Amino acid sequence: MTAASSAVLLDLNNPEFLKSLFALEKNDKIQLFKQLEKISKLAWVDVQRDPSLKWEKIHPIPVLLQRYLLDGKIRTLYSIRLTQAKRAVVLREGDYMRFLALPRDHDSTYA
Repeated sequence: MTAASSAVLLDLNNPEFLKSLFALEKNDKIQLFKQLEKISKLAWVDVQRDPSLKWEKIHPIPVLLQRYLLDGKIRTLYSIRLTQAKRAVVLREGDYMRFLALPRDHDSTYA
């Protein structure tokens, strides 16, 4: 597989992401996990093309998200739709999609 067509590996271990995930209502969790299962079966090229996921580069990076860039490496942050009302902030590291945050609403993803 090429880098673009390699399988997506999910990293859900960020404490901030997990805290928001655990606070969701049951129906939202069910929806979110269905979407995560879908993503885990896709190649990277499919994630970027899937219209239901709405993979988007976050640029410029809002002040609240800049803490993810403090290790001296320049990274690109993305948002991805997990439910109708929820988008996650993620970054790509190799084959991994690392989930960083699950903002409380769509607008706060970019604020």
